Amino acid sequence: MTSGTPTVLKVEHYEQDNEAYVDHESIKEESISVDEAASGEEVSSRGTNENSCLVDNLDNCCGDGVRGVRDCACCLRQGTCEVFECCKSVNCARLARDTFNLRNLKAKFPILDWLPKYRLSYAVGDFIAGLTVGLAQLPKSLAMAKIADLPPQYGIYSATFCVFVYVFFGTCKDMNLGPQSVQSLLVSQFGNSPIEGDASYALVLSLMCGLVQFAMGVFRLGFLVNYISYPVLESFTTASVIIVAYGQVPSWLGLTGMPRPFLSQVYWTFRRIPEVRLWDFLLGLLSMIVIFLMQKMTTTTCLRPKFTSKLGRAVKYTVWLCSISRMVVVVLIGIVIAYVFHLYGYEPFSLTKNIPPGLPPFRPPSFSVSDGNTTYTAKDIFEKMAAGVIFAPIISYISVIAIAKNFARKGNYKVDKDQELIALGLANVAGSFLSAFPITGTFSGSAVNYQSGARSPLNGLVVGILGVLVLLFLTPVFYYIPNASLSSVIIMSVVDMINFGIVIKLWNVKKIDLIPWLVTFVLCLAEGIEYGIIFGIALSICILIFPVSRPKVLTENVTKSKMSVKSCPESEYAVLVIQQGLAFPSVDYFVDSVVNLVFEGEKSCTYKSVILDFVHVPSLDFSIAQGLEELTHYFKDMEITLILCRVRPSVQRVITRCGIKHFNVARDVEEAIEMLPKNRPKEGTEKEKANGVVCAISTSTGSTEIDSFDTNHFDCSLSDVSGDSCNL
Repeated sequence: MTSGTPTVLKVEHYEQDNEAYVDHESIKEESISVDEAASGEEVSSRGTNENSCLVDNLDNCCGDGVRGVRDCACCLRQGTCEVFECCKSVNCARLARDTFNLRNLKAKFPILDWLPKYRLSYAVGDFIAGLTVGLAQLPKSLAMAKIADLPPQYGIYSATFCVFVYVFFGTCKDMNLGPQSVQSLLVSQFGNSPIEGDASYALVLSLMCGLVQFAMGVFRLGFLVNYISYPVLESFTTASVIIVAYGQVPSWLGLTGMPRPFLSQVYWTFRRIPEVRLWDFLLGLLSMIVIFLMQKMTTTTCLRPKFTSKLGRAVKYTVWLCSISRMVVVVLIGIVIAYVFHLYGYEPFSLTKNIPPGLPPFRPPSFSVSDGNTTYTAKDIFEKMAAGVIFAPIISYISVIAIAKNFARKGNYKVDKDQELIALGLANVAGSFLSAFPITGTFSGSAVNYQSGARSPLNGLVVGILGVLVLLFLTPVFYYIPNASLSSVIIMSVVDMINFGIVIKLWNVKKIDLIPWLVTFVLCLAEGIEYGIIFGIALSICILIFPVSRPKVLTENVTKSKMSVKSCPESEYAVLVIQQGLAFPSVDYFVDSVVNLVFEGEKSCTYKSVILDFVHVPSLDFSIAQGLEELTHYFKDMEITLILCRVRPSVQRVITRCGIKHFNVARDVEEAIEMLPKNRPKEGTEKEKANGVVCAISTSTGSTEIDSFDTNHFDCSLSDVSGDSCNL
């Protein structure tokens, strides 16, 4: 080392068992020029290790030489070393650099990623898609407000303002957010105000849904919805759709003052049939027929044009546009008919009546509301919402992510599930300040976006602008919308979601899955959707965890020649192959199963050795480790040799740290058999001496074979290690 050149030592830090240590072998000398030293610049970290620290004067550390470096590692953990503070600053700088960068900024604000790449030609597809979706969805939003037991204008508010937020934060170009039938039903259950026409409860529910969804997205908790099984979700959807569809029957028939519970509603509808208003019934029936025929237009062969190519495409597009706008057509027909009757002084239909014109005020939801005599506080509002704060955001997210994944797969692009949660949460929070009740993804609107050639989330901007124009200029027209027309729109839009075909599939595939489906369906209709989904999820989880706590035990005789091992005529052994990862619910069953298999129901044991094959056990928890320790002590008292084989390193660490003793470890079954004691007294039949008993503990969950492990990785607490095995 030349004189005058400062010496810089690089101390590399490693992690082992969550304890930092400094290896003196890794201390390397590096030289920096005198010019760099004289420039007064701070010494920076070098090399490939980002956790390395450059110390220009080792003597100033806690000690001298290598000993000082080791001592410094200890004081660094205690936070008492000033020289090594640079390590902490490096880690903080790295954390800040990894957190606050352009990549993460684009991930949280997807518009920054796709907007610079946006082309003017994309605007045509987005404009057509947004205009088409607006024409199809805005009339339906009026009907969704009826399901939520809110005035019709709140449906337009929900379909208009939330889409602006998704443009900035959403990752699915085909997604359309707005009111949806099942979500609106949840609003009617958990956000129904006791004051007629008041939306305070629904707006607070929207705010809470948004906050819950935003938190789930930030903390990446979207995986929790995976614990809602498909049968439960399908049963809940089918029951909810039936409740929604039948709930519009009284409105279709012109009946008012019906009870909310489904069974009571069915009873009183049939009882009040003599009170049916004939004109409402006929208009609703006509509207449903028109919707059905227009829905079939695109699949009818006789309507497919056979003209020149340009004319054919124009006719085909016109037919398709009329088909997807069938809800608008039906509402317009109802408005015209009602207005004509009004001109002649008749009003045979029940009408929507006045809708406040203009935009709603921007203000936070009110946590107290009064009807003059009674004041309902925040406590009353949250007691009403109860479990809706959990169910509404989860059901909303399930719908959004199902739609996003479906159209992302069709369009060959990727969506971020956690970012979708954030976007949905922010949309609901912003909507609650603009009088919007909780929204979710709409499959019909998203399908129209995909078919119309949407190129980016910017199509939602067109939907929002169209909604604003409707609120500013067209609300007087809504006075003449017949309730029967809106009821027919709701019934025809949800009837396709009823799915009883899954019952046959569940019967053919796995009959036990019919139980949560049936429980969810019956309870949703009889007691309420909140009870149905709670008990359905609980039952599904019980079915899921039961095999974990009660694994099946299979016994099979396998000859040594079939196992390809050397003959051990004086050894009598049992091989137990555990075919699943053990967890604490199965500890008692595991111990009892091993003991019962070894003793075969007898008081005395004919086996002198037991081999436990851990090939399918990826990890152990503390409860299982305690059960294993109990097993080792029991076998020691019975003078039975216990050998573990094919143990993974993660399992080895748990066993070592728990201090479990009185067993041997082998690399595989063959090595374990060769380790068996040789000079035992001969007992039992010749057949028993020629065969080993192999017992397999199987489960419904799958398992993965692994290669034989390297026992050099096993951390033995004792020093008497010989060969490839460790005798504890």
